[in-house]
Amino acid sequence: LEATQRGIYNRCPFCRTPFSTDDASDLAMIMKRVSKGDAEAIAYLGDIHYHGNLGLAKDVPRSIELWAVAAELGLLDAHYKVGLACYYGRVVDEDKPRGVQHWQQAAMK
Repeated sequence: LEATQRGIYNRCPFCRTPFSTDDASDLAMIMKRVSKGDAEAIAYLGDIHYHGNLGLAKDVPRSIELWAVAAELGLLDAHYKVGLACYYGRVVDEDKPRGVQHWQQAAMK
C-alpha cells in the first residue's frame, strides 16, 4: 500500500524516473541502458527489432546480432534465441552444431 501511494510502481526500477507514455521516450531509455552494456537491455532491443516495435522497422538480422552480443555477456535467454536462429536457419545459414552449442552454453550456466 505504501509503495503504491508513493508511486514506486510507476517508475523505472533502475533509475527511478517515471515511465514514459510514448515510444520515443521508451526507446531512449532502452538505448541508455544498451550504451552501458546491459545484457538484458541489449536482448530487449533485439526483441524490439525482431517484432518491429517502438517505431522501429522489423529487422531480424539486427535482432540476431543483438542477441549474440547479449549471449556473449552471459544472458541465457539470448543464448537460447541465437541457438534457435542458428539451428533452424532463421535469416542466418542453418548451422545446427552452432545452435546446439548455444543451447549447451545456456544449459551449463
